[in-house]
Amino acid sequence: MTWLGCRPVYSPIPLRLREIRDTAATITSMTVTTSDPVAIGQKGLHDASPRTTKHSGSAVRPTMRAVVIAGVCYLVLSVVLWWHIWTGSPSGEMTCACTDAGRMVWFLQWVATALAHGHNPLYSSYLFHPGGINLLSDTSVPALGVVLAPVTWLFGPVVSMNVANTLIPVADAMALFIVAHRYVRWTPAAFVGGLAFGFSVFVIPQLAYGWLNLTSIFLLPFLVATLEELLIRQRRPAWRSGLALGAMVVVQFFLSTEMLLLFAFSAAIATVLLVVWGLVGHRAEIRQRLPFIGRGLSVAFGLSVIVLAYPMWFFLAGPAHLGTVVWSTNIPGNLGNAVSNFWSAVGSWGPVGANLLALQARTLGGYLGPAGPAPSYLGPGLIAVPVIGVVVWRRDRRLWFFGALAVILAAFSLRVAPGLWSPWSVFLHVPLFQDALQSRFSAEIDLALAIMLAIVLEHAREAMRDRFGAGRRLCDLAPVAIAAVALAPLWWVLAPNVPLVVQSTSVPLWFRQVGPTLDARSVLLTYPFATADSQAAIPWQAISGMHYQMAGGGGPSGTVAHAGAERPGFVVLRNAALTLVPPPEPDAANLSAARKAMADWGVTTVVVPDGQELKAYQIGRGTAYGLAFTTALMGSLPTYQQHAWVWSTAPGHSPVPLSAAELANCDNRPEAEWGTIPACVLHLRSSG
Repeated sequence: MTWLGCRPVYSPIPLRLREIRDTAATITSMTVTTSDPVAIGQKGLHDASPRTTKHSGSAVRPTMRAVVIAGVCYLVLSVVLWWHIWTGSPSGEMTCACTDAGRMVWFLQWVATALAHGHNPLYSSYLFHPGGINLLSDTSVPALGVVLAPVTWLFGPVVSMNVANTLIPVADAMALFIVAHRYVRWTPAAFVGGLAFGFSVFVIPQLAYGWLNLTSIFLLPFLVATLEELLIRQRRPAWRSGLALGAMVVVQFFLSTEMLLLFAFSAAIATVLLVVWGLVGHRAEIRQRLPFIGRGLSVAFGLSVIVLAYPMWFFLAGPAHLGTVVWSTNIPGNLGNAVSNFWSAVGSWGPVGANLLALQARTLGGYLGPAGPAPSYLGPGLIAVPVIGVVVWRRDRRLWFFGALAVILAAFSLRVAPGLWSPWSVFLHVPLFQDALQSRFSAEIDLALAIMLAIVLEHAREAMRDRFGAGRRLCDLAPVAIAAVALAPLWWVLAPNVPLVVQSTSVPLWFRQVGPTLDARSVLLTYPFATADSQAAIPWQAISGMHYQMAGGGGPSGTVAHAGAERPGFVVLRNAALTLVPPPEPDAANLSAARKAMADWGVTTVVVPDGQELKAYQIGRGTAYGLAFTTALMGSLPTYQQHAWVWSTAPGHSPVPLSAAELANCDNRPEAEWGTIPACVLHLRSSG
């Protein structure tokens, strides 16, 4: 068989048992790069084909020069991606100091604050006072917070956020680049694989929304390599591979428990696929490997249990943990992929469309750039190249294996809903799996396809070298063209967001000037009230230095279902700020419920910024409405300082019940007359 005028360059060799081991571990690593569980040579996964290229020999480690050049290239691409940040104000701009990105800023600041003052970095009462927030029940990435703590101490959490955003694609790409050299010898092939993995549609759009926990997948390739060493190569002592595996599990736990669960699930699927494949005629050989594997896994398990015993307890049963379903607003299985997500750039993100997210960003906050594709988008090129590679080099069982693994994980990633079934339906009621979004298997799918792409590129180059001679530059044209075909659709859909759109952090003057003078005895309630739907005030607290505590907060803890005994008051305060629902009636029952909640939360100060230089999503229903509603709630005149109206919750004033029409009559005033709104509201009490 020929392809591109190149004759085959491999000749069959007998199947050997040791070739199984070179496949076995790769599969367990869930995105392995081995060819065939029964046709993988002693030299490693790069030799997994039942044939041996006369040009390639055994896989080699990349030289330091190659690593440096690749790292610099990836870094340049990432700086271009974040060009507006690094040519503007790294400490005053980001994609949005709001929603999940703003909450991530808070997480980075909290870890730095906790380390500096001896607090528990996994728990804080600085949000949701006094009950607090369990950071392991949220997307807190404490591992990144620890690494970036020096940056946060010196330059603030916004700079840390921007540094993380810039370095995460580089780290992801470099991890795949380094590990790919275990399977391919040609450095450009490994580089392209790293590019496809680190700068994928899974990574870039989710970075724009501030999801550091989902995009920090740089340990995944190293988990693959470590499992390969433990399960297949077995060249090092089992305890060393076990320690390395256990250490990475621990670190990944503190990056994202959800992604760790999906990594482990993918590894189990890969292992099953390998074992089923390898048991056909090779049972005795597999049994010979079990003692070594058992010793290594025992060390990994022991290390993980010892180090993670307390964090796991804290996550499942510690203070302010959220129980079995963390995101009470999510329907388990509902946020999976649609089949069209894989090849259509305009497909929805399951039931959540990118266009919907872009529309809500104007109201609730979020990324303000063009709507992007689903994070699971692969594009026709990255689908077609591996498929064609399997057909052309069908004797390379690595391609078959990774292709099969990608297809299986894609099936598990599909949405589960009434009338829609996918393999994930089996796990919907399993504890912990209920909170995992199966669409995020895209990380493992991307890794499998990136490795397949690197293998195909090397195959194409070797075929051209065999056809035209090893010294001909023409030999590199075929892999370059193939790489362009694979990656061009991804570049096309990402291009409208390069560079990514950023905006100023817009912290109100009061929080910049007065906030740092407060101490932990101060408990603030802000308008808009901080909830899962209105998170603008959360980064204000972090950027001002984490000097005071707050009632309310964002994320899964900020939903109505987790409001506890203060739920009636929580709902009133939430609806007063959220424009997507009708405003609450400012009657006696609602105002009393809100005041009771404030008393239970220990609120000492209430602040309504005047909206100067703030964006629409930072002022709730508007400054005038917030001022009128809060005056009715507090029943007293505020103090105006540093462009904010401020109340003390000292006893002595009761709420002022109003009708909706009376409230509207007071807040329907031009900006120049906003200062008269409190007097208008209180006048209604005296006249009534």
